[in-house]
Amino acid sequence: MQKVFPIILCLSLACLAQQDVTPPPLTSDAKPVPVLSGYAAFVPTWDGGSPTLVSIISPVLLVPLSSNLVFESRGAFEGDFQRRNGTSGDFTGAIQKSLDYAEIDYIGNPFVTITAGRFLTPFNLFNERFYPNWIRNTQTDPLILPIGTGSDDGIMLRGAAPLSPKVNFNYAAYFSTLSTADYFQSERHAGIRLGAFLPRERLEFGISAQHQLQDSRLTRYGLHLEWQPPQLPLDIRAEAALSHQEGNGFWLEGAYRLMGARQAVLRRIQLVGRTQLFQIGHIPGTNPDVPFVDTQRTEFGVNYYLNDGWKALASYGRTFTAAGDSNIWTVGMTYRFVFPLGPRP
Repeated sequence: MQKVFPIILCLSLACLAQQDVTPPPLTSDAKPVPVLSGYAAFVPTWDGGSPTLVSIISPVLLVPLSSNLVFESRGAFEGDFQRRNGTSGDFTGAIQKSLDYAEIDYIGNPFVTITAGRFLTPFNLFNERFYPNWIRNTQTDPLILPIGTGSDDGIMLRGAAPLSPKVNFNYAAYFSTLSTADYFQSERHAGIRLGAFLPRERLEFGISAQHQLQDSRLTRYGLHLEWQPPQLPLDIRAEAALSHQEGNGFWLEGAYRLMGARQAVLRRIQLVGRTQLFQIGHIPGTNPDVPFVDTQRTEFGVNYYLNDGWKALASYGRTFTAAGDSNIWTVGMTYRFVFPLGPRP
């Protein structure tokens, strides 16, 4: 791990030095404007019979500073309102505020982008690509999500390059510093993610590795896969996380859109299923956000896309543990919005 990170750094800087592959500047007089986007979600969840009214507003700000310099940021306001007496009484709870990322991206050339500031940890794929409620197919978080993911304060190098007409290589290498400041909490660690994308098969897979540079100095590993078969409106996603102290687990998810239906109303439906497993680590309590007992969970759901921005949803799942089994239900709706903050070209 300590040897791979400098290698990735050197390769990235070498790619950055190849200015002859930098795309030529745009000749259009159009100037990019800042954009405010994001989503809102209302997803009531019943876990073991206890209801939680999950309400989220997450704005995303994108500000182009020059032709190759961009500032982007995402925050979240989330209220998980629960009944005062568990299963009875009025709903109460505080609104939690968080800053997921606030970063400066320097696009050096097609092979490397340098990011500085607060960024999403590139460990596996869910944290970066699928976390927003309007994107994810199943609304509950994967059991392994707290392992290796979150937000970091530091520097990151990332990019992609074609290895052949059939295979594209992508990477991310990062270092984060320790921070306990409000809204800027970060763990001190270093990590890499390596992946391959096969455009013809629409298949991506890869590995992640992360080494903690504080406390118990544990090491985490991850595996990820996403496949969208060209012949089917099917989306298959899977991840695994391995940490000797925290625990090991995986999840596998499939989502099928009824695009072949004759009725237009049926073509808006997506059927979803996910199964997952988590086994506790050798040092329980190392990560308080993962389950404290071995856990299995299987869920089935349906998403209904009213339009590009609105999505209604419902799901049912069953959780199996040595401490007892329970049901988990979700219903609700998500909405995505986009607003330009300036005159359109």
